[in-house]
Amino acid sequence: MRGYFVTATGTDIGKTYVSAGLLAAWRAQGLSVDATKPLMSGFAEDALEQSDAGRLLTAMGRKVTPASVSEICLHRLAPPIAPNVAMRRAGIVQDYAEIKGFVERRLSAPKDFHLVEGAGGVMSPLTDDSLQIDLMADLQLPIILVSAPYLGSISHTLTAIDALRIRGLQIVALVISEVVSDSENNSDRLLEFIQEINRFRDVPLFPVGHGEGVNSLVLSILQQSA
Repeated sequence: MRGYFVTATGTDIGKTYVSAGLLAAWRAQGLSVDATKPLMSGFAEDALEQSDAGRLLTAMGRKVTPASVSEICLHRLAPPIAPNVAMRRAGIVQDYAEIKGFVERRLSAPKDFHLVEGAGGVMSPLTDDSLQIDLMADLQLPIILVSAPYLGSISHTLTAIDALRIRGLQIVALVISEVVSDSENNSDRLLEFIQEINRFRDVPLFPVGHGEGVNSLVLSILQQSA
């Protein structure tokens, strides 16, 4: 089994879009896939198909039900706030060992590929005494980092790269996701962003334009990880 941890420079950057695309593309190649979303916040219980976990399940070819969501997601929290704050408000015990153990058990399933998708960004809180990057460091999975060419993203992306490397984590792909289509110069913006990142850091970098698939990204990651 090859596992990857999908994280991002922040929230609403495109983690789930990229994760779902990877899962669907691997399935199209006849490979078995699985995914885990340890914590999820900001969703509607009556619209689970639109939640992050629901979209991952759909990409895996599975039916979205409360039971299937609970199978891949330990805690789902309705408020659109940081998971630790949402758990605190809901009175849920914040047990990092439980979260880590949940992911490790999920990773033990015999699949060709398994994606673990974090919540928020690299340094977003997981519990009141742990961050997303702490879970990444404990799991030691190769990292797929998702960013986007928004104002301030160069700093956020370089900071995320350095934070991951300081913790000894391997970045197998930096995916630049064009999450909106509001400009005639989207391709130019992507190219300029890529050039700026390459100017300061050496990292495998893959652009995904607005509405584009990720099949070529799958093949690139396979080659990088072989």
